[in-house]
Amino acid sequence: MNNFESYVYEPIDLCACYEPMFDAPADFIEDWYKERGLRNPFSCKVTRKIGNTWYVIETECGGDEPLPSMMRRLIFSDKGAV
Repeated sequence: MNNFESYVYEPIDLCACYEPMFDAPADFIEDWYKERGLRNPFSCKVTRKIGNTWYVIETECGGDEPLPSMMRRLIFSDKGAV
């Protein structure tokens, strides 16, 4: 049996495949929490392509606005997003 065949049939530790091998850098974690950490779960920022133009649409819902009104507000935004 050559070296390749002995390598192919060795047992694999599947738990090691899913464990992180390193921790994320501290500056990455800080930036992530600044961007996403304390966000309102009812706020949303999406990117959409309409025609040849990309738009970033951001909305925030207090929870008391009905969905059709919120969609109208997004589509006919006074910010000029759409």
